[in-house]
Amino acid sequence: MEPPSEWDGMKLIQQLIVNTAKKYLGVPYVWGGESPRGFDCSGFTLYVYKDFGFRMAHFAATQANYGKYVPMSSLKAGDLVFFAGQSGSSAITHVGIYIGNNQFIHASSSGSNGKRVVISELSGYYLRTYKTARRIFDY
Repeated sequence: MEPPSEWDGMKLIQQLIVNTAKKYLGVPYVWGGESPRGFDCSGFTLYVYKDFGFRMAHFAATQANYGKYVPMSSLKAGDLVFFAGQSGSSAITHVGIYIGNNQFIHASSSGSNGKRVVISELSGYYLRTYKTARRIFDY
């Protein structure tokens, strides 16, 4: 059986992180949530990475200190991507998991996204508020 085309060049760990994260698409956003009953953004990332033996704090700004820095031009599936609450702010308030093709998956508190785990484009609002990325595993 052939892997899906979006997996071309991805290592197994990247595929597994993306697949694990996608299992939770549609799970409701719950402030402070860190289980499939409901996630907030950092609860979602810590829950997904916990499956791979990596423990992290339940706070987006703290998660931005884990792993190693990755420039936006070098993002790979499985990297954590971080955002500020508003354009021009330096405070990190949101986190998601990059899944490739200029997309990331995250627990969104936005009413326009239905307050749930969704896949979004790294463009528009998210491009304006993008702050940094971190690579947890070396791939």
